Amino acid sequence: MALQTTLDVGTLIEIFSHHLQALVAHRAVRYLNEAADVDVATAELGDRGEEIPLSLESESLGSLHLYCNGACSEAQLRVAEALAAALIHPLRNALMYREALNASARDPLTGVNNRSSFRSVLDREVELSRRHGAPLSLVMMDVDRFKSINDEHGHLAGDLALRSIAQCMLGCIRESDILFRYGGEEFCIALANTNLAGARKLAERVRRALEILVVRASGARVHVTASFGVATLGAGEDSTRLVEKADQSLYRAKVLGRNRIATQDDTDPALKPR
Repeated sequence: MALQTTLDVGTLIEIFSHHLQALVAHRAVRYLNEAADVDVATAELGDRGEEIPLSLESESLGSLHLYCNGACSEAQLRVAEALAAALIHPLRNALMYREALNASARDPLTGVNNRSSFRSVLDREVELSRRHGAPLSLVMMDVDRFKSINDEHGHLAGDLALRSIAQCMLGCIRESDILFRYGGEEFCIALANTNLAGARKLAERVRRALEILVVRASGARVHVTASFGVATLGAGEDSTRLVEKADQSLYRAKVLGRNRIATQDDTDPALKPR
């Protein structure tokens, strides 16, 4: 089998299923690893199939689930288990590679996605938006007067505040939303299948949650507020333009007094974007 030719878990399972098909006729193979947050299948199925646990020495690598054409026989399961033995080492390599990629895309302080991954992820979301004709919005958020937290309480308190802010934001957004630490005290949220009104509503939910957040650092109670800029992808626009519009909206929110939300539809001739 050509299992050593890829480090992508999904492709690996497809190759395994292709070779298994010559020995055991089946509808699909599913690989499930809850610890690594991996769930891939060669077809959409509702049940779990026949389970084949996978492990290397004492390390659990999750499990395969085989969906035969009808009930799997004992003989078919034995063949699948024997073939699965060849999957173990390539699968472990693929899982380690996936973990390394995830780590490189994470901000070490807050644990959310970092700026290095922002552009590639946003470009992907733009492409999906175009392909499916679905709205895509972006929320940019900047913590108000963050420098004063560092100046008054120290940089450790500032770091704790950023971690608390990130966790608060994660608790407000949906599973489909993608949160990034864009830089310093600035965060971004990419919202697929969300129009401007929906994005503004989510930004308001986050704003209110941050407004009542209390960060306890070195005996002090630190309060934070944030300003938000909201924009939606327009026809013919790319990710760069979407970021520009959200950034201009954020600038307006700051100028208008902070702890508020501005959108691309807000107009004020006295406010010129950066």
